[in-house]
Amino acid sequence: MEELERRGQLTEEQATELAALQTKVAQRKQQTKEENAKQYKARKAAAARVVELEELEGRGS
Repeated sequence: MEELERRGQLTEEQATELAALQTKVAQRKQQTKEENAKQYKARKAAAARVVELEELEGRGS
C-alpha cells in the first residue's frame, strides 16, 4: 500500500486506512519496546541478586 501511496495511486479511503494502520503499528512497536525494556530490567535485577547471594554464600563457607 505504501508503494501505491508513493506513486499517488491510493484512494482517499485507502489513504485513511493506511494512516490508521500505521498508527496501530507504531503503537504496537512502542508497546513492544516498553515490554522488552521491562523484561531486560527484571533480568538484570535477577542477575544482580544472584551475584549478591553467591557473594553471601561465599562468605559463609
